[in-house]
Amino acid sequence: MSRVRCLREDTIRTESASTSRKSRPRLAFLFGLAGALSFWLPDLAIHLRTGRDFGPRHVWIMTLFMPATFLIAYAISRIVAARWKFKCVGPAMLLGVWLTGGLFMTLAAMASGSGLAGNGVWQLVVIALSVIPVVTFVLAASDGSLFALVAVTLGAALLCGVRASWMLLLSTPSRNGTRSTSEPASKAA
Repeated sequence: MSRVRCLREDTIRTESASTSRKSRPRLAFLFGLAGALSFWLPDLAIHLRTGRDFGPRHVWIMTLFMPATFLIAYAISRIVAARWKFKCVGPAMLLGVWLTGGLFMTLAAMASGSGLAGNGVWQLVVIALSVIPVVTFVLAASDGSLFALVAVTLGAALLCGVRASWMLLLSTPSRNGTRSTSEPASKAA
């Protein structure tokens, strides 16, 4: 595979010319899958373990454990994404959580025998409809994972806001009135 090396002033950039654009959707899919598995597998495991004895104590365990596993997977994914220069790790992982929620909650309901999603064809309908975020939200309320889902979603929004504010704070105004992050803050004005 050919590599293109560009030298410009003090910046060295190495990219794969032929696979750069093709690998982005694949990376987004893989990070979405990592987010889905890291978040929903603890839910599935708890439902498998408890069966019909699922109670409020298990909701609290899920509320703490599911966001923690997602956060660990996010930290590992950020390291991997830095190697591939992929910047949308958080949104891809969160999208994976929301889009696969119905599938994993239906699997958990079938495994525990709770009948959350109905039987037969209705289970497939619920899985298909769970692509709509409101359906995933309602299913999570019935499943016991609503607080974990809200914690991960609000945590991601908070992290995104803090990172955007931090980048805005570090950027400096340029001569034409727009902000630039290429100059250090000490050279401004």
